[in-house]
Amino acid sequence: MRSQNRLWETRGVRGAIYRFEQLQARTAFAAGGLANFLRLRIKRNGSRPSVAAVLVGRNDDYMSDFIHRLRASIAWNARYLVDEVVFVEWNPPADRELLSFELTRRFDFLRAYVVPPELHLAVCENKNIPLLEYHAKNVGIRRAQSDWIISTNADAAFGLDTVNMILHSDLSQKTVWTTQRVDIPWPEGRRDGMGLWDSLRYRRLSPYDPYGTGEFCFASRQLWHQIRGFDEALVRHRFGCDVRGTAQMIAHGANIRRGGTVLHMSHPTSCSESVQPHHGEAASIDGLPYHNDENWGLGDRREVQLAERVWRLE
Repeated sequence: MRSQNRLWETRGVRGAIYRFEQLQARTAFAAGGLANFLRLRIKRNGSRPSVAAVLVGRNDDYMSDFIHRLRASIAWNARYLVDEVVFVEWNPPADRELLSFELTRRFDFLRAYVVPPELHLAVCENKNIPLLEYHAKNVGIRRAQSDWIISTNADAAFGLDTVNMILHSDLSQKTVWTTQRVDIPWPEGRRDGMGLWDSLRYRRLSPYDPYGTGEFCFASRQLWHQIRGFDEALVRHRFGCDVRGTAQMIAHGANIRRGGTVLHMSHPTSCSESVQPHHGEAASIDGLPYHNDENWGLGDRREVQLAERVWRLE
């Protein structure tokens, strides 16, 4: 009986220590976020680099509140760092309105490019993937006009620690910045924007990988064009294409710099919850460097204007 009591006492102590450590970690995370916010307030009127964010999507209920997450992340990132957004709408469903029209009406710094189903079918070799994410990102990267480009996702908000590091650093043409992914609570169906409080709490911390995460890859426009974007030979893949792109930059003589965090709005369709068929096959970093042709990012396609700041590729 005494040994059993001692066992319960030991477990209770371990549980208390774990909860205390978690409280410390969460408190430190929130304190760091507040400190970075105050630092940004001080520098608010200072100069900042010309930065584009490239993100992709389609109106297919991948998440029921996808458009609301998309609006929230765009508004947050533009408030603190980005002055150009390039949205690529890949393989849009024929029976749904284009997201591009609503986004360009809402954000005057956003341009959109629509890649129709026939171009998707000509490239994709995996029936489970309706959106070739990294081919789509290449379309946006090729057409971004800013000196610095971030490949990111529709539900990713840049951590203020990352923003401060970029704003206070001498940026190098041969450096690629990667970050640690932090999943933040985001209730399904939420319609309002993202505020400071949202950036101070987390649901899960992912270990930092020097090769980065699909939510954030920051490099010069020059470097992106030197490597010709992500590997377009990957026509059955989505998972790991981001890591392969960073490795390509290293193969071309770039170096990695660790930024801060990128805040991912958690949702059940994420690959961090479970790998599903629509995530495609996994890419590796074998066989580098890869070689996209000169028309990478559908560079040879004609751009037909559909509306103000919206074009379809043909």
